Amino acid sequence: MISRFRDSLLLKNTMWMFAGQGFKILLQAAYFIIIARTLGVNGYGIFVGTVSLVAILAPFSSLGRGELLVMNVSRDPDVFRTYWGNAILMTFISGIILTSITFLAAQYVLPASVHPMLIFWIAISDLILYRILDISGQSYQAMQKLKRTAQIQVTLGVLRLIGAVALILLLPTKTPETWGFLYFMSTLICMLFALTIVIRELGIPKVQFRKLIEELKQGFYFSISLSSVVIYNDINKTMLVRFGDLQSAGIFSAASRIMDVTLTPLRSLMSATYAKFFKEGEQGIGGSLALTRKLLPVAVIYSAMAGIGIYIFAPYLPWILGNDYKLAVEAIRWLAIIPFLKSIQSFAADTLTGAGYQGTRSGIQASVAIMNVIANLIVIPIYLWRGTVVVTIVTEIILAICYWTSIYLLNQRRLSLSTVSE
Repeated sequence: MISRFRDSLLLKNTMWMFAGQGFKILLQAAYFIIIARTLGVNGYGIFVGTVSLVAILAPFSSLGRGELLVMNVSRDPDVFRTYWGNAILMTFISGIILTSITFLAAQYVLPASVHPMLIFWIAISDLILYRILDISGQSYQAMQKLKRTAQIQVTLGVLRLIGAVALILLLPTKTPETWGFLYFMSTLICMLFALTIVIRELGIPKVQFRKLIEELKQGFYFSISLSSVVIYNDINKTMLVRFGDLQSAGIFSAASRIMDVTLTPLRSLMSATYAKFFKEGEQGIGGSLALTRKLLPVAVIYSAMAGIGIYIFAPYLPWILGNDYKLAVEAIRWLAIIPFLKSIQSFAADTLTGAGYQGTRSGIQASVAIMNVIANLIVIPIYLWRGTVVVTIVTEIILAICYWTSIYLLNQRRLSLSTVSE
């Protein structure tokens, strides 16, 4: 039994994603420290605020094509080339349109001190280049070859670390705009690398316009879902820049980055099982729920331990980032419950998606995202980052309640229909 467990594809994929994301986090931590110290709390706040604005639009730059690729290719690998080609085409077309929209939105959301070139570099990077890079990783995820997915992630981290080192050693001007250009170049190089290996190993992309149009609605559901996640995870940083102050944006951004580090094992497991949820979900909500019941105990135990570790580690953060980030200690301790809440709601969300209830998931996420924005608009001008922390915690709790209530109702309906048919 132990031998079978060691040889299981799920374990191998989880370990590859854990190793890949682990190295990625270490690399991110390295260039995060460099950038945070080099730009200062205000400069870093400007950069993160701009990234967060672009991130809201990023899911629509591919209209859920990456998720459609995973869903369909995990069930039938022969359709890969079509979904791969459609994803690339959709990303290029919508990415160009969304870059223009970003500039319009920036006039109302970002302060006038944000340089237009910073917006341009980040928009092109995250709306086109990174989306293609991400879809390349999803191609291997659909094929259950997550070794390559992990390698792509690590490559991007290495390139961005090189860019951060270049910022402090080679370039005379150390501004958010300069880092934005290096951010763009590192993403471009990694995208070309990812594109090359996918074409060489998995196949040349093929466009099928009929399928592209037929699946617009389903892809839009995925985009709504992804965009909602970005809104309730990242819009608060942009709003802190606009309606609070740059120091608050820097403090909350630093605390959020620490949360990202601790969520690495959880995300590794979710990445390794994402395609499996679609396979099990072909049987309906019962199939995907059975998979969740196997995975959730491990995720909950880890996340609870991680939260305790974060709380204990928090006072040492200013030693690493500098005295500008003293107030981030309080923010981190408040957010220490987030890993636990994430583990509860994330697997519930994938349970719905795997069983074909992406519309239900997207509806919940969109509603919660709207509530999150309204709440932040109210609390940020008064309580700054402390208000955002409370809104973030409440958002995760509401998501968990809504997901699990939906699963319960859907499963009860399944059981009732099963009883009637018997």
